[in-house]
Amino acid sequence: MAEFVNRAALKYVGFALLLAWHYALWFVPHVFAQTELLDERVTTAWLVNLGATVVSLLLIALFLGRKRHLSTYRPLYVAAPALTCAATLALCLAPQVFAVPILAYALAFFLGATESVMWILWGERYACVKANFSLRHIGTTFGFTLLATVVVAWSLPTYASTTFVSLLPIASGTLLAVARRDGARAFPVLLPKSASQGGLKSMTTVSVITFLASAACYFLVAIIPWQALPTRDLSFTLGVLGGGAIMLGIAGISIASKDKANIFKMLPWMIVLLIAAFALFLADESAFLPSFVMATGISSLLEMLLIMYFGILTSKGYVTPAAAFAFSGAFVRAGIAIGNTWAVGYEHAPSLADLVTPETCLALMCALAALLVPLVRQEFNIVALTAAPPSKAEIDEICAEVASEFSLSTREREILELIARGYTTNNMAQKLVISPYTVNTHIRHIYEKMQIHKRSELLNYLNMQRSDF
Repeated sequence: MAEFVNRAALKYVGFALLLAWHYALWFVPHVFAQTELLDERVTTAWLVNLGATVVSLLLIALFLGRKRHLSTYRPLYVAAPALTCAATLALCLAPQVFAVPILAYALAFFLGATESVMWILWGERYACVKANFSLRHIGTTFGFTLLATVVVAWSLPTYASTTFVSLLPIASGTLLAVARRDGARAFPVLLPKSASQGGLKSMTTVSVITFLASAACYFLVAIIPWQALPTRDLSFTLGVLGGGAIMLGIAGISIASKDKANIFKMLPWMIVLLIAAFALFLADESAFLPSFVMATGISSLLEMLLIMYFGILTSKGYVTPAAAFAFSGAFVRAGIAIGNTWAVGYEHAPSLADLVTPETCLALMCALAALLVPLVRQEFNIVALTAAPPSKAEIDEICAEVASEFSLSTREREILELIARGYTTNNMAQKLVISPYTVNTHIRHIYEKMQIHKRSELLNYLNMQRSDF
């Protein structure tokens, strides 16, 4: 079964189930057996859940730093899925939960924390198996999984739907445990801090842009009166399904075009589609539904694309998997929470909202258009970071940084520089006037200090792990 789980596309099913659990829980109308999906208490609980996820993801990444990994805490593999399942059942089924809203908010906060643990565990698993986060694999898996789980949750009667959704974290945790049986425990060796600054800068820039786009998405979603939509509260479910369908379409284009780099081109197109959704909203009330579905679907896609963006940087050693997955989840969900809260504030002052909503939408459209320039620039920066071969000056610089980062001796640094220049063991022995045996001893010490196992891995590292995707 482990071999089955780790096939190219199937390895992403477990994480896709975790994402599908979140969307099915908060976007399928009858999962909450005791209250309506659009009840203000449910909306508040969802915002609390988003905030808890943001805080938990960032705190976990900060706690782990560059040296520690969450996957070393083995009880979490059982505890996190089990607690997520139990808290989901309590939130959706216990009659007293929404009668005493503080209980609902506490459970929503707890779910944000347990989901964050599973999120980071999956990120570390993908780092160990060197997942490449290609659109054709993760896009297809995410699209099909999201569509299937949301349709099933929507089709089942109330209590069966709730039970089904609560079991999704268990299914995700089971696949995670099975995936670990392959024995892969080695994480990508991190580049030295100074060498990784370019990756961190790009990651931060893309995160901030995506945060702003997510806020715009959910301002639009929340400002559209659901009473004016022909599908009422089912519109949220249709929006999520639209996100899955768009992801499948993007994956299909990737497969047909065989363009391996087009992952970096998707985020700008999502911004363009979001601008179009605002235009539809402003055009006519009859266009509210397509505008709503587009904005809801785009927000789910932004989260998925950010995971793929940062997953690639993780595989290259620019950032830890915990930091990459924390950023990908935290910035999108923080944006969703801010955008939704902003629109709710307008709804509580309807006379003011009628006056300023069109102007706010126009301002957001202009801001989104302005974001396209730095976002496209980051597309080229990330391609350069992950694919363009480093210059001789960059290789010399990284050798110096590696020597400092891993406390290499003077002789080990000399040998490292010669390896980077393509010297063989005998060539190095002749140049340094030492025996080949001594050279091999120094090389072994370099491997041990850097946690690298062979010359090809070392050369890949010194080339800043750049290769075409």
